[in-house]
Amino acid sequence: MLDKTHYHRGTLKLEISHPRYYICPILCLAMLTSLTIAAMPFQTDETWPAGLLTIFNHARAKRSTFENRYYGPYDKLLNYCFGESFTFYVAPQNPLRYDSRDTVDCIVFLVVFDSNDKPVLIVEVKDDGWLEKAELRYRADKQMRGWYALMLDECPLPRLWGISLLGTSARVYCGDTTTYQVQPPPIVRPDPSRILLPTFLAGEWDMDIMTEEGFEKMKEIVTDILAHAGN
Repeated sequence: MLDKTHYHRGTLKLEISHPRYYICPILCLAMLTSLTIAAMPFQTDETWPAGLLTIFNHARAKRSTFENRYYGPYDKLLNYCFGESFTFYVAPQNPLRYDSRDTVDCIVFLVVFDSNDKPVLIVEVKDDGWLEKAELRYRADKQMRGWYALMLDECPLPRLWGISLLGTSARVYCGDTTTYQVQPPPIVRPDPSRILLPTFLAGEWDMDIMTEEGFEKMKEIVTDILAHAGN
């Protein structure tokens, strides 16, 4: 165990109880790199931490407003995924202001920005009940595409990722910053004058973000962002 660490005439001096050892700068760099990697658990973890799962279990059990239940857990999840450095930060966003009808629908809207204040990931969270109604699923998809229309041209990476979460049920989006195409493509509402059939967009939020599948998908997204951001 390291008791003391300091530099002495171009070498790193480590006091490991007794006796004393002197380590060359190259070996020192390797050790510091190893410590840096260890400080980013999401990159090496193979599943969601038990503590994070506990936070979400408590959130689901709360009898409070949706914002109070899920804002903290998803903020914690994103900060866990992107680490504690200053390269990225998570910020809540105001609802759309140009359409007052949408403001009441937007429950939790978070964006991960890089250090230049450019968006790299959009995360919108709504109540679990949105999964059960065709009209609400349609609104959730429409709002995600609205965020892309506002932010895709600001993303500095090849792709702007997005996740629509109805509770913990996830639908992943990906916007190409060259072609301005967003996947999955929109499913056109059959007849705006008629009520949607109950099957419209059913099954599109078919992944639970807190499962192993959700963990692997989140790791795929974050790895892609880090790779193209030069991290």
